[in-house]
Amino acid sequence: MAKRFLIPAAVLMVLACSSDTTAMSGAGGDSDEDALIVPEGLAVTALAGGNGVLDAIALTLRDGPSGPAVYAALRNDGEVPACSAAFSLELFDESEHSLAAGIGGLLTQHFYRLTDGSGSIAACVGPGEVTMVAVTDFATDVAIEDVAHVVYRSPYFALDVVPIDGLTISQVERVTRGAGAAYTGTLVNGLDVAVSSPSVTVFPVNRVGRPLGIAIASGTVELPPGGRWAFETNTVAALGVDHVAYPAGALAKQRRP
Repeated sequence: MAKRFLIPAAVLMVLACSSDTTAMSGAGGDSDEDALIVPEGLAVTALAGGNGVLDAIALTLRDGPSGPAVYAALRNDGEVPACSAAFSLELFDESEHSLAAGIGGLLTQHFYRLTDGSGSIAACVGPGEVTMVAVTDFATDVAIEDVAHVVYRSPYFALDVVPIDGLTISQVERVTRGAGAAYTGTLVNGLDVAVSSPSVTVFPVNRVGRPLGIAIASGTVELPPGGRWAFETNTVAALGVDHVAYPAGALAKQRRP
């Protein structure tokens, strides 16, 4: 599901990263409601010498509809925007035997324009900002209780960019739908180009900002500059105490200077 971020994908395809390493384990609080890492005791480590400025600050590993699912929050602890970022991870057991691997695109609420004169637009995670990702497409099925260690890396583009108005989300509300809930709201195209196939990804979070699941709304409309799209996501069972929403879409045509 996380692969639905589309704006930067057609523009940028080369990965850039620096070296930094972080590690944490699932002892983030007195209960799951306060925990930064779930399951308890799970070790989460950045790939030594190959991660970059995006550090995992919270992570949920759980059984999903089609196998294991990882929902993670990362923060840009560097000094430059991380553009078109991805999140790849590998799951290991206690003996450090590899169990599965997966990758997803990191989502962002902010957009930038390259300063190279091309007019190209990129979705970037600015310094100090938090991004989220869902990885649900592991090639093999894994028993969650067998996973003891997660190793991740977050490749991205290090680009010369300036912030611009982009896609924004407003009036988000959680509505009851059967045994779960969905999210409604409005996406507004603040770009100076049209956007097709708009989507909104909503992560319910716990009290410390750990993503618990994912809900997605996808549209087939084309939004002109200033256009608005009313959305409703699919339902999600894990509600949390708050939520974080990320917009995305495909550029119909990029502006040329």
